[in-house]
Amino acid sequence: MENPEIKRFGRYEIQAELGRGAMGVVYKARDPQIDRLVAVKTVCLSGPEAKEEKEFRMRFLHEAQAAGRLHHPGIVAIFDVGEHPESSNPYIVMEYVAGEPLNRLLAREKKLPMERALQLAEEIADALDYAHEQGVIHRDIKPGNVLITPDGHAKIADFGIAKLNLAHFTLPGRVMGTPAYMAPEQLSGDGVDGRSDLFSLGVILYAMVVGHSPFQGDSATTVCFKVANREPVAASALDLSVPRELDEVISRAMAKDPEQRYQRGAEFAEDLRQLQQSLKASGTTTSLRIGISTGSRTASTGRRPPLTATATNPVAEVVEAQKLVHTVVHKAPLRDLILGGVTLVVLVFVGTQSKLLVIAPKTAANPSYVAPNSAAGADSGTVQRNPSNNAVAASSGAATLSSAPAPVSKPRRKKHVLPAVQPVVAEVVVPMANLDLAVQHQFKEATLFVWIDDKLTLTRALHGAAQKHMVVFNGLRGSESETLKVPAGRHIVRVRTLSADETIDLSKSVSAEFVGGGDKSLQVTVEKHNTVMRLSWE
Repeated sequence: MENPEIKRFGRYEIQAELGRGAMGVVYKARDPQIDRLVAVKTVCLSGPEAKEEKEFRMRFLHEAQAAGRLHHPGIVAIFDVGEHPESSNPYIVMEYVAGEPLNRLLAREKKLPMERALQLAEEIADALDYAHEQGVIHRDIKPGNVLITPDGHAKIADFGIAKLNLAHFTLPGRVMGTPAYMAPEQLSGDGVDGRSDLFSLGVILYAMVVGHSPFQGDSATTVCFKVANREPVAASALDLSVPRELDEVISRAMAKDPEQRYQRGAEFAEDLRQLQQSLKASGTTTSLRIGISTGSRTASTGRRPPLTATATNPVAEVVEAQKLVHTVVHKAPLRDLILGGVTLVVLVFVGTQSKLLVIAPKTAANPSYVAPNSAAGADSGTVQRNPSNNAVAASSGAATLSSAPAPVSKPRRKKHVLPAVQPVVAEVVVPMANLDLAVQHQFKEATLFVWIDDKLTLTRALHGAAQKHMVVFNGLRGSESETLKVPAGRHIVRVRTLSADETIDLSKSVSAEFVGGGDKSLQVTVEKHNTVMRLSWE
């Protein structure tokens, strides 16, 4: 364990701690000789035997030298290596990058805008292509090893030493690192090459546009099984704004067989560039795959076919009508416009009268209508101004409305109509219940996520501290609590814990019936060195 009192590594003056991982600690430091800020990453060697330690130190130096030859704007540069004079632990001095790692950005924003995700993936693919051409493979591409600069660009960290990290901390029957981002051949122990890094980049791209890794599970074993055997759900099926073209890019990058993947990072980057150009040309991500009902865009031009006015296509009819109005208004002479307006008024008037002529016979034929000369008509209170005309109308029987206007013009008694009563819509108030969360964990730094029916309800940082007075070992323990408001009814509660370095990603779900005004307590326990999560109702 690193002594917190140490303020210097060699000539480098330690200013702050940037982060901790399974391999060691990363510090922000200053090189006094050239007055430059650097990042110093230490490697803790407590554990291996003397022979293994010596071999590791030789490999550490060799890998650092190989990575030190990489000079690319998308790769964190390596400046120096050394050993601490007191602990003899090796350390590596790297370029200091202000900003934040991608995993922290994703934990805060969940997912990134499409344009930004494609831009970052393209930059990472270009950087990987350069490193692979130099014969250097990363082997641990994950969001925690991608730094985002203040101006929004991606830089890959830990080139060269990631291989040592995995080799040094791999135990029999256990795969260290981040299984959710590792290629199948890495998990099975087969040969690894640059295509393994591209698989990991495909997983990162999926996580950036969807909001989570395509391979999730409540244990490392489950995650490894899914990486090796399961095809992930297409990103466009989870988010309709994702174009199907991106599904094809991600599917090729994450192919189980390395021969079916992109063979070079340059190919991956080129497809991402073309996809970005297509999105900019269309102006929207969804227009790549969603067209009007008349047809979709053609593959060669990327444009929709012209709309044709048909009875089944009201959109096309509206467009044709707009063109016709535009032509009449802008090209017709003033006299024609005036005549056209007068004609339109006459047609409207005639049409209205024609409608009355059609409706009037229906009214006369209504059984409820009673002839004026009947006794019922007298009882009903109908006013008769011209009895002679009424007799003629009654005797003819077949007279039309034009030949016998009297019945039409005869006034009827006005009925008092009550105003319509507006329905009162009662506001439905859903009773709420309390969900009390109690979390016990062994993380030093982690993030807790809670979903209620697939809706992210809580995101909270978890912090652990070393427990004193422990007989067997000094371990980390943390205890957190939170109360959430949940609508009454049956709901599914999903809990996820993600360690700060993303080496541990656990997820589990339970369901329960919530009663309005009631309380339910859910105990979340992460144990066995953060490898198992248990959920229990109390």
